[in-house]
Amino acid sequence: MENFLPALLIIGGVIYKIYSEYQKEQEKARRRMPQTPPPPTPPTPSEQQSQRTVIEPTMSIPIPVPPKKTERTRDMPEEVRKTREKRLADTNHMKKIPTKVEPQIEEKDNAIPFDLREAVIQSAILNRPYQ
Repeated sequence: MENFLPALLIIGGVIYKIYSEYQKEQEKARRRMPQTPPPPTPPTPSEQQSQRTVIEPTMSIPIPVPPKKTERTRDMPEEVRKTREKRLADTNHMKKIPTKVEPQIEEKDNAIPFDLREAVIQSAILNRPYQ
């Protein structure tokens, strides 16, 4: 109990010192910040009615109309028409979903024999540690 009172006084003194330093820093921060005017208050409904908002008519931007497709087949030579029809047929043909493809099985006779043991030995010979 004898040590309780001095410890309590020391803790209280430290807390007071921290608080006073905090207050000083806050005061310095207020001085550094420039004085800004308070934000404007929104007008009351009676003021809103007295202030009339003038809305000027705006010009609307005309929307461009896409040009009409005209058939120029009369002016086109016959070769050009045939080529266009062929291209159209090719693009339509490309859009078709291909049928199922069966995998081709390769025969083992043409395969190159592979020996793992021999490959490790050759790798050790080529990549010698004392290079």
